[in-house]
Amino acid sequence: MKIKSLEGTSTAEIVNTFNESFADYFTPFQLNQELLNSKMKADKTDLSLSVGVFDNEKLVAFILHGFDKIDDEKVVYNAGTGVIPTKRGQGLTRQMYQFVLPFLQERGVDFLTLEVITENIPAIRSYTKSGFKIDRKVLCFKGEVSIASKNDQAEIRKIEDYDWDRMQSFWDATPTWQNSKHVLDSLKKDTNALGAYIEKRLVGYAIFNAENKRIHQIAVSQEFRKMNIASTLVEEILITCGNQLSIINVDEKSKSMHSFLETIGFENYLDQYEMKLALNS
Repeated sequence: MKIKSLEGTSTAEIVNTFNESFADYFTPFQLNQELLNSKMKADKTDLSLSVGVFDNEKLVAFILHGFDKIDDEKVVYNAGTGVIPTKRGQGLTRQMYQFVLPFLQERGVDFLTLEVITENIPAIRSYTKSGFKIDRKVLCFKGEVSIASKNDQAEIRKIEDYDWDRMQSFWDATPTWQNSKHVLDSLKKDTNALGAYIEKRLVGYAIFNAENKRIHQIAVSQEFRKMNIASTLVEEILITCGNQLSIINVDEKSKSMHSFLETIGFENYLDQYEMKLALNS
């Protein structure tokens, strides 16, 4: 078996291995080539920084890596690790990291980040052996959503340009990679953004993907909480998306957000750890 970069590997080959690897996953799912391309775009995947294991020229394991420069730090995100069932138990994930980490270090990458399902003990063990440490726990929600009350004083309108300084001031926790402002800046054509305004002042906002019915970010100014601002934003989302929604990787410590989501019909269906590995420290 040979380990090498995925640069030059076709998305058709990657999607075949991806589907074989995830067919028996905790939450089994399959992608077609179009969906994989969308995922890779959303995750800012760079195949030159991604790695695969090839057995007689067949891709049998992979790590897809996204890349971005955030606050003057070079960050790599593990957008997906897969090993086909017949090749598991051979330490291929650890071997791929042994192969790629020196290269990433040479490229000046400051740290790597990923999410892993809390019940996936073999993966957690493998990442830990590669040097990753658990940074925090994040929760995933989905459900049939309904809104009982809203704020009639709040004007909801589309946001054209993100004022991140203002919007970030509403946060209780920093979003994970897939919901980060850097990723959402690159997905403006694929997402919708709504702002809640009181007396022409932005007091809350939501960014969501109408196609997969997922909320990426929703936040309200501390000054205007418990005034049904978030409910009013979600009600507007329901008009576009219907009442089946999801939101992933909400920080475990954001208790007020958990309470709000559960009140309007979301259920916590999955927990993950965000893990990080510092390089060049």
